[in-house]
Amino acid sequence: MKITVYRNHFNSTGQVWDEIEIAGLYPVEMDVPAVKNESHWHDFSTQIYVLEGVLRITDTDQDRTLTAARGSRVDVPERVLHSEESSGYRIIAAMSVDPSSLTGPVDRDPETL
Repeated sequence: MKITVYRNHFNSTGQVWDEIEIAGLYPVEMDVPAVKNESHWHDFSTQIYVLEGVLRITDTDQDRTLTAARGSRVDVPERVLHSEESSGYRIIAAMSVDPSSLTGPVDRDPETL
């Protein structure tokens, strides 16, 4: 599995909410502060809809960095090593699990994959 970016994927947040509902995912709208993190993985998949700002996400397994700006959707499968870098961005994250069921840190150490 690999991370995929779909540029110019949506034009409105209404489109995003409709797509998430049809897919049966769990949405969370959030502002993400400036970040530059180490490689990690999650035990759930996420579709990231970029509303504002720019996200640079590195797919560690594929050794490639992808850029997602406003209107992009980023698909991050579960158990894929990646890292993020940004000066801050606003997203709707559509997760395969209910975020209220998550406890503790969601970034998993590469050594445990």
